[in-house]
Amino acid sequence: MPTNRERLEQELREQTQAAIRKLLDELPDANEITLSDMEKATGVMGETIMQQTLQSLVETQRQPSPAEVRCGTCGERMYRRGKRKRRVVTTRGEIEVERAYYVCPSCGAGCFPPG
Repeated sequence: MPTNRERLEQELREQTQAAIRKLLDELPDANEITLSDMEKATGVMGETIMQQTLQSLVETQRQPSPAEVRCGTCGERMYRRGKRKRRVVTTRGEIEVERAYYVCPSCGAGCFPPG
């Protein structure tokens, strides 16, 4: 049975191979291609691979739940209300992160604790 790291490596290989195939499929014919075409195509491919790699790495990281989360508004103990997905803007683009979500029974505030 493959380890998490082996599964991640296989997933990243498949994503990279798909990005390469897409690059090659979209390139103009060899006698019509310019250096600008090549630069643009490899830039797009690089961004795609980087984005997919970041998303895959985030999905494989399991964050431990904090023992206790206190409300930043009223200080009451907050309760976990399952997991929620959230779009996060990083320096390398936008990704989707799924994390535990907590709600305050006193004032109703909700948060994703740091982690």
